[in-house]
Amino acid sequence: MNTMFLRPRACVGLLLLLGAGAAPAVPSATVPWIKVDQFGYQPAMQKVAVVVDPQAGFNAAEAFAPGTGSGQYQIRRWADDVVVHTGTLQPWKSGATHAQSGDRGWHYDFSALTAAGAYYIWDSARQVGSGRFEIGSAVYAPVLRHAVRMFYHQRLNHAKVAPYVDARWADAAAYERPGQDRSATSRWAKGQAATARDLSGGWMDAGDTNKYVTFAQSAVLQLLDAYRMSPAVFRDDFGIPESGNGLPDLLDELKWELDFLRRMQDASGTHGLFLKVGVDSYTDISPPSADARPRYYLPECTSATLAGAAMFGAAHVVYRGFASQAAGAADLLARAEAAWARAKLTTSGFTVFQTACDDGDIKAGDADVDAQGQLESSVLAAIALHEATGKAEYRAHVEANYARVRPYNIWWWGPYWAPMQVALLRHAGQPGVSASVASNLRSQKSWQSGVISLTDFNGGTNGTDLYRAHLADAEFNWGHNMTRSNAGLINLDFEAFGINSTSAALYRRIAEQHLHWLHGANPMGLVMLSNMASAGAESSLSEIYHTWFANGTVWDSTRTSARGPAPGYLAGGPNTTYTGSVAGLASQPPQKAYKDWNTGWPENSWEVTEPAIYYQAAYVQLLARLMGTADTQAPTAPSRLTASAITRNSATLSWSAGRDNVGVVGHDLYSGSTLLGGGLLGTSRLITGLSCNTSYTLTLRARDLAGQVSAASTALTLKTAACS
Repeated sequence: MNTMFLRPRACVGLLLLLGAGAAPAVPSATVPWIKVDQFGYQPAMQKVAVVVDPQAGFNAAEAFAPGTGSGQYQIRRWADDVVVHTGTLQPWKSGATHAQSGDRGWHYDFSALTAAGAYYIWDSARQVGSGRFEIGSAVYAPVLRHAVRMFYHQRLNHAKVAPYVDARWADAAAYERPGQDRSATSRWAKGQAATARDLSGGWMDAGDTNKYVTFAQSAVLQLLDAYRMSPAVFRDDFGIPESGNGLPDLLDELKWELDFLRRMQDASGTHGLFLKVGVDSYTDISPPSADARPRYYLPECTSATLAGAAMFGAAHVVYRGFASQAAGAADLLARAEAAWARAKLTTSGFTVFQTACDDGDIKAGDADVDAQGQLESSVLAAIALHEATGKAEYRAHVEANYARVRPYNIWWWGPYWAPMQVALLRHAGQPGVSASVASNLRSQKSWQSGVISLTDFNGGTNGTDLYRAHLADAEFNWGHNMTRSNAGLINLDFEAFGINSTSAALYRRIAEQHLHWLHGANPMGLVMLSNMASAGAESSLSEIYHTWFANGTVWDSTRTSARGPAPGYLAGGPNTTYTGSVAGLASQPPQKAYKDWNTGWPENSWEVTEPAIYYQAAYVQLLARLMGTADTQAPTAPSRLTASAITRNSATLSWSAGRDNVGVVGHDLYSGSTLLGGGLLGTSRLITGLSCNTSYTLTLRARDLAGQVSAASTALTLKTAACS
């Protein structure tokens, strides 16, 4: 790592002549020892730079002695070098070395600076500074755009062309040849036309070009949750072909994957889902459009069927809130219920699961899921289907099994199983859920506060982590950056679901620090996203492990090419379990167990630098939720429920909509405790399928996107016309 980088600076001499103040003239230099979020900070965020003196690890020889005297650290405006804040470094743990990073360090708190603008930090004693960063309410908007567009770059069977991509990352549609995705054949009958199926669309799973149903579950659920939690940040202008169609681009991107998952369901037969699609070789071919190899699928497996039920059910709940998506949402619900019924049959009532469907012939990841994971998929599916339909069968499945799933059954709601944590907490607020179940779920979450290092964080310069984003050494393994993103999310869940509310602000601060770590406030001084200079990053990932951006291609590295990998990919991150041949990488201090490189066996850079759609989804959700404001306010109850045009089996209902601080996305109609219709849009609806000469006691509840439900409206008693 270089110890000094040149940066453009304002003409300091001229400024001094013009009376720009008593600030001394400074050299045009930045150093890597002053760690900040390289994109910047929202005005209300806590802003703490970490200044370090490396003692161990790859950069141990890069000693730095900062100015520690009173007022020697400054924040200066980037445009004119005017000093806008001064402070004094505070030593972390009295100068101790932080074992997890191998650094000793200091904190510089400039949280009081809230004015929008571009700035840098200046060490007036050593005459060196940090890179540029911004303060502003929209500082992360371009970052989110790149992070979401990663999924567009991952699309298969879709040409990436101008104006939707920069010419540097254009590519023709991949896997369009005979025997590929539009006519893939069974792994058990390769090339036999009778087994050919159209399995086009979807996303490349990671650095490989295979497509997996089971691996998609976490990505799809987390992106749906990202939208539900922070809808306002997802605009319809992210620069994909569907932009401007009235649907947020994130949901358009999700539809690309959901349409593929629809094709993976045997909709005219069993309604089970196939497991995966891919090639039978480990060979990388770049770009994806150049790959002429045949593609194969693995047939139905209970793990895929259950994952499909969960994804289809959760997606239905979101898409039914858009009038333009009514037909598609209804189809998703039908598919979810059909997949549920199929899985119930093939697992003998969710007791016996297929755990060895993937024989490894289709290369890369083993898509099998163990029995515990499949049970958890069944609970995720049941939670979504209960929210969608209100049916007692789904509620009963959740209540019979919630205590058996992770994280509940291990008493540790740590930085794993994030989609399950949100699902369980959302379920606790649904109508009809047993009060004891709801209480148990919320209580279990409340105990998490002792695990996520509130004390460590609140300790400031005496906290556990010099970099203020503590995770245990054991969390620095394959996919660490996803784990870190989830660590931020589980803190935000306290705020979102009103648990331990007295510490809500502190939980948000912890989540912010995990984001800052991912944005460069880490021992490497690296933004953990690829090629982000255009969004303001001083030092982002030059290389990632990916078939498309493979070693030796024109996309290999930003250091050797005008292209490099496409922007916005989140790499796996530091990994102390690394098994490749790069000497000493795994023995680095945990936070430094990273190398910015890209190659295959025997170095196995995929263990460190490979991206994945599920890593990306966790990061997108963290970023989006920190950009937005948690919706913790349930809607008001609908009113003035009336009926007209009553016949033997139908009636037209009208009502005044409930109100919500963010927005009502539908109304749920109940007859007693039975849901007659979910997600009803507008303020009137023709209700059919009623029985003649029958009295109904009807109520309405308003529902917002976060899944919060209002109290019931005043009941309406309706009696249908006499039977003829």
